[in-house]
Amino acid sequence: MKSIIQETSFLLKDEASLIFQLLPDALSNVPFHQDTEAVTRYFAQGFPLHLGVHQVSPVQQPPAQYTQPHVHEQHDEINIIVSPQELVYRIQLGSNEYTVHNNACIWIPKGVIHSANVLKGTGYYIALRLQ
Repeated sequence: MKSIIQETSFLLKDEASLIFQLLPDALSNVPFHQDTEAVTRYFAQGFPLHLGVHQVSPVQQPPAQYTQPHVHEQHDEINIIVSPQELVYRIQLGSNEYTVHNNACIWIPKGVIHSANVLKGTGYYIALRLQ
């Protein structure tokens, strides 16, 4: 089976080197993003893909827009919205906006302007950038 990761920035010393910690990291460390009390971001430093896991605290009213529309010219991105309860996001893809509910995934090809902002609910938003 072929791996989607052709080159890695780490050396495989043993199987334990394949395990990465998700550590709290400010959302504002990501270009075009601002911190918000609604989201706690976790990031896997050294992971072979960009992996950000956003824990969404219970949101009753949409917070101020915290992700500005932006483009990744070199990388496709996958967004996953998962929750056993209600979780609703406003997703911009190109010039269109969509209301996306929990347990959905979004494919964002490189070069497509996009943004994601929580509207309500609780759960997890996962961003994977295929670099």
